[in-house]
Amino acid sequence: MAQPGKNIKQSDTAKSQKYRHEIARKLLHMCSFLIVIFIYFTDKKSACIAIGAALLILFIGNTILLSSKLSFLNEIKIKYFSFLLRDDEKYGYISSNWFLLGCFLSVLLFQKEIAMLAITVLIFGDAFAALIGMKFGKHKFKNGKSWEGMFGFIGVSILFLAGFVFALDLSMTFALASLISIPIVAVAELYSKQIKIDDNLIIPLVFGATASFFIWILAL
Repeated sequence: MAQPGKNIKQSDTAKSQKYRHEIARKLLHMCSFLIVIFIYFTDKKSACIAIGAALLILFIGNTILLSSKLSFLNEIKIKYFSFLLRDDEKYGYISSNWFLLGCFLSVLLFQKEIAMLAITVLIFGDAFAALIGMKFGKHKFKNGKSWEGMFGFIGVSILFLAGFVFALDLSMTFALASLISIPIVAVAELYSKQIKIDDNLIIPLVFGATASFFIWILAL
């Protein structure tokens, strides 16, 4: 006969381990802020070339790992890095491909400061939404995400917006346009799975498009 107390303890242990793995994954993800720093110190063309080259190399490398003739390499990846991988990444393309594509398109399509903030929101807003939602998410949406996670996304993104405005001496028009855009992006991220667009794409592109639009509106 199953022991309820033992099952609950095992369940709590599994949740705790999953959360630790998510922290490790997000900490690695946060290191991508180096891309934002790189964009700041270079021009648009150079940033596009560098990020595009990194994306191409990663995509080719991922394709090689997934080839049937070299499947043993993918098994090595799973063996040693499974704690950083989601289930669909173990035998598929890792999310870093989509992340770099989101960065590339942001730099290509939007002005420098918007692209930098769009990528920052992707890195930190998404990370804290996941971590806060997993740890404190009590009020769930139908898709499993939580109000707590969404507010974590918005709060952290606004903090970074304030930092950008102060550090880069950005205009109030930029600040207001970005402030309006952040909740819109949070809602888009919330339903990214339903509309079947990876959040590594939807977050920076929706932010870039809405911020650019509101900057244009406010400038009229």
